[in-house]
Amino acid sequence: MATNYRAPALTHDWVNDVLEGGEVQPLQDYPIAEQHRANTARYIALSLVAILALSVVFQYASTMILIYTGKLDAIPNLDKTFNILMPLLASLVGGATTYYFTKDKR
Repeated sequence: MATNYRAPALTHDWVNDVLEGGEVQPLQDYPIAEQHRANTARYIALSLVAILALSVVFQYASTMILIYTGKLDAIPNLDKTFNILMPLLASLVGGATTYYFTKDKR
């Protein structure tokens, strides 16, 4: 099956047009005051340590509540959740505290 289709001819010379977009300069770091950077690192590190501590307290409190209410079959589900959550939080806390305590040595 042969077709006699021909693409329409280009009526504009847009192929040879040049678009001026300005000049390209190297990227630079966004200027941030050192005091602000230090406060942010301290805030993140302390916040993550607090979240880790509250997670441990919440796990023990939840386990005690489940034991006292007699819902012992729910404890394995709670344990599984915290077995997934604790390594994640511990690694975040480790990274943040390492950064906070070694930022002056760079």
